[in-house]
Amino acid sequence: MSVSKNCAQFHFIGSVDELSSHLGLIKAMLSNEDAWQFSWLSACNFIEKIQKNLMKIMAHAYDPKDEKYFFTDAENAELVKEIDKLKKNLPKLSKFVIPGKNIIEAQIQIGRAVARRAERHYAAINEKQQYSPQACEYLNKLSTYLFVLSQQESLINVNFINQISGL
Repeated sequence: MSVSKNCAQFHFIGSVDELSSHLGLIKAMLSNEDAWQFSWLSACNFIEKIQKNLMKIMAHAYDPKDEKYFFTDAENAELVKEIDKLKKNLPKLSKFVIPGKNIIEAQIQIGRAVARRAERHYAAINEKQQYSPQACEYLNKLSTYLFVLSQQESLINVNFINQISGL
């Protein structure tokens, strides 16, 4: 059976694949031994877990009936816990965020935008066949995680610049 490369399922899988690649770049940027950021080891480890979950979501899109690819509430709970941990250090936002405070923050924001696109593509494939609602929720929370991570990176960058400039 032949499937069009323009079908919604392939658009979804392509977006998730692209997202995983962006996360790989973010992970590489954060783990750069010359980077001045605080220990990003836990963020890099968590991003790798996310990449593995994205592979599971792609497999679920290929084979929605195979239970080994089903998402549970546990994956979402872990993501929410990480979001809450990062949010504790951030000031409340009072205006829209314009990406580009630094290279890593901008790259994280690109990943966030791709996560949003993947979520929209997931909704499109879910209209034709029932997929895991937990996987869709995971993609939604993932974009929130990436937004909070970008704000954390931005805050660290500003504090570092103020520290070295004596402000």
